[in-house]
Amino acid sequence: MADAFVENFDGSLAAAFSALVKATKTAGRLPSDIAFHRTLDESIDTRLSRTSDRMLHMGNTLWMQSRPDSSSIAIDSIDDVAVEHDGRWQTGPRFRPVIDAVDTLLEKIDIGLDEVLKTSAHKLRTAASAQIGKQSAPVVTTIKGNSLDYKLVHAQNIPRPQLAFKDTIDNSPNTPFVWKIRNKVHARVPLDYGLPSAKVAESPLGRHLHSLGIARPGATPPSSGTTTPRTSKRTTDISGVFDAMSAVEAGSLASLPHPYEYEISHYETPEWLLAASEPQKPIDWDATPFQFVDTPEQLHAMMEHLRTAREVAIDLEHHDYRSYQGFTCLIQISTRSTDFVVDALALRADLGVLNEVTADPAVIKVFHGAESDIVWLQRDFGVYVVGLFDTYHASKVLNMQHHSLAHLLLTYSAFHADKKYQLADWRIRPIPHEMLAYARADTHFLLYVFDRMRCELLERGQRLVGVDMTEPDGEHFGMLAGIDLVESATQPLELTLQRSQQTALKKHIKEGYDAEHGMGTGGWAKLAKKWRHPFTPTQLAVFRALHEWRDSCAREEDESVRYVLPNHMLFNISDAMPTDTAGLFRLCHKAPPPVRLYALDIVRLIARTRVRAEARMDEFRELVKDVESQGVEPVHVRFDDKEDKEIVEDVPDVLTSELEKSVENIVAPTSSLFGSFVPSAVATSAAERAREIRSNLVLTVAVPIRVITGPTEPEFTPVPVKPLVPKSMMVLSESSAPSISLPASKKTKTTEVLDLSKIVLSEPETPDTPVSTTRKSRKRTRTNKPEPETNVEAFEYDDSARDAIGESTIDVNQPKKVRHKKPKSFDPYKTSDSKFDKRPTRSRVNNKSGNRTLSYKK
Repeated sequence: MADAFVENFDGSLAAAFSALVKATKTAGRLPSDIAFHRTLDESIDTRLSRTSDRMLHMGNTLWMQSRPDSSSIAIDSIDDVAVEHDGRWQTGPRFRPVIDAVDTLLEKIDIGLDEVLKTSAHKLRTAASAQIGKQSAPVVTTIKGNSLDYKLVHAQNIPRPQLAFKDTIDNSPNTPFVWKIRNKVHARVPLDYGLPSAKVAESPLGRHLHSLGIARPGATPPSSGTTTPRTSKRTTDISGVFDAMSAVEAGSLASLPHPYEYEISHYETPEWLLAASEPQKPIDWDATPFQFVDTPEQLHAMMEHLRTAREVAIDLEHHDYRSYQGFTCLIQISTRSTDFVVDALALRADLGVLNEVTADPAVIKVFHGAESDIVWLQRDFGVYVVGLFDTYHASKVLNMQHHSLAHLLLTYSAFHADKKYQLADWRIRPIPHEMLAYARADTHFLLYVFDRMRCELLERGQRLVGVDMTEPDGEHFGMLAGIDLVESATQPLELTLQRSQQTALKKHIKEGYDAEHGMGTGGWAKLAKKWRHPFTPTQLAVFRALHEWRDSCAREEDESVRYVLPNHMLFNISDAMPTDTAGLFRLCHKAPPPVRLYALDIVRLIARTRVRAEARMDEFRELVKDVESQGVEPVHVRFDDKEDKEIVEDVPDVLTSELEKSVENIVAPTSSLFGSFVPSAVATSAAERAREIRSNLVLTVAVPIRVITGPTEPEFTPVPVKPLVPKSMMVLSESSAPSISLPASKKTKTTEVLDLSKIVLSEPETPDTPVSTTRKSRKRTRTNKPEPETNVEAFEYDDSARDAIGESTIDVNQPKKVRHKKPKSFDPYKTSDSKFDKRPTRSRVNNKSGNRTLSYKK
């Protein structure tokens, strides 16, 4: 019936519209008191009931066919949709699900008609439909960046190129990538070298290969490792090429080995590459022949030209917004004399012939930043590179300040590359002239950059032979990176080729999906960690479910996850968890087409996930209640007094011996900070007294009097002053044994008295100097030089010494000199005793203290 509808589209559409209009008019003619007429005439009631049941069955059948799991929204009667109350109709309990189902069906019809009208398969191209399917003219949108303005070149209704690809795009998460190469040219070992010969017909990878029509009865033995001529081909029977690993678990993505791994690992550098030569300047831009290749004939002519070249420059332009894995759109190739831009969309199935040049070890392939280009060539065309020179690695070895292609073009070719078209949509056909010029410029100057960087690597290597590059104070520090000691002139160039070789060995590996743990570059765990969005357990479950749906939808529709559901919308929906399509659309400003198409599915997915998550939380809460009801509580004991006491007694007391010695030398039992020390009655021995002091946290404070009892300490030199004890620090006691009384503390108001009977005094050897009561502060500098020894002669203290000390003693209780502060209204200009005759040049006032600072000129 669907085919008949499509074949006679105009007639079928007119008939459907006529039936809809007729039904609407008939329903409008029904009287408002239809319930009264149904009670009067039994036949009317029977016919209306039969018609209502038929329409209800048709609606439920339509919804069941549109979605197999739509039984939850099936209605049993009109009361499920609308309820009459007091002469007015109100929405029923299933009104919203029915509305969402109808909106989803209409959206699918709209999208389906657009897809049909864009093609000429059913001859539906009227004037309106032709306008819908035609690609619009390219539009340039300028996006301002921090340092550069980008031009986003895009167009509407661009046909999807992957729909016309001859090879099938495999986005499944459970099958690995399979080689596209069929004939291995410039081979030193056969194509199946390194593959296991065991049968894996029942493994996931074996079944996948069998579905592609690939089987292998046995492995081809490795051949000799001699290099084949440039024009020779080493082919292997296709039926015996692809054999998978002998043990592949379900869901794993085991990758096949690199077909040219042996050739790249055993690459022999051409002699001319290691010899210095004069750089060859490129031909002028306007004088260089340029050709856009988009037909097999043009491709064949280009290959004839490339086979004569000794070095070629290659670059790629890629698109990944409207494709899950992405695809290559353009390939730029330049020789010394010609520039080519290849349409990789039109010639996708024919570009495997490039291996005749890219796999030739005698031809140097110059790339810049080839890590992605190497993978894209393998994935889309089965093209591999042997003999790679990556200018990015050369810039790293030369330790350049910047490593971008634009910087290299500006440094070596004085060409300002226009990087404004990095965000261009390379699917646009025909390609605008500005975009072609941008693509061509990436390789036009690259061979000259290669010459300059190769000569610079050889020149620095020759100049720095035998130089240790690790010395930071050396003259040549920083001229080369990644090299500690330059052993030969070609070492920097060989290091660049070695790093380029590791880049050429990269393989394309399909990425699976880990729904449980969210691992991988595109997993939900990495995205949640990057955004750091706070989620409740239920919201996190919804986020994981939506993330899995987005990945599955993107794989099925061959769209990027960014196109299906952007990240910010994913987090908004997970946070709000809408219950209907209207709430979903409110959260998605300009909702993407997949969201509009599967809006009802998304809402149902959220509802199911919420129910499951809340059920798990209820189970967890019940488990916690059961544990608590059994009286099981967490017990945490920090310390056990008995065990701690036993442990402390077993530990030797290190400080007891030191305190025991110091207890006997205590002179003053009174402290200005802690008062009198009264030992407990229990502590009788010196050891117990030491423990008592330590337990009471009694501090030992140094007395500010230098008492010389022996040789001078090596780190300080005594100041030779007379008298020996400053007058401002002591007073003569009336007792028979002299003592020193320190000034009373303002807080304690007590006087600390030290017994002077045990102090040994000595006379300085310097001549008599006048006594000064003013002490100047001096900064004491500590040096490593030993101080000169001072001979100290002790003398005995007697009454005569006591009288001598008393004569030079002053009373510490004498009144201090009071400094009278001048009032705040003090004016220095009106003071008669001012020492300045002129006004100050600057006056500053401290906001905190209110003090004024005046500055005068001399």
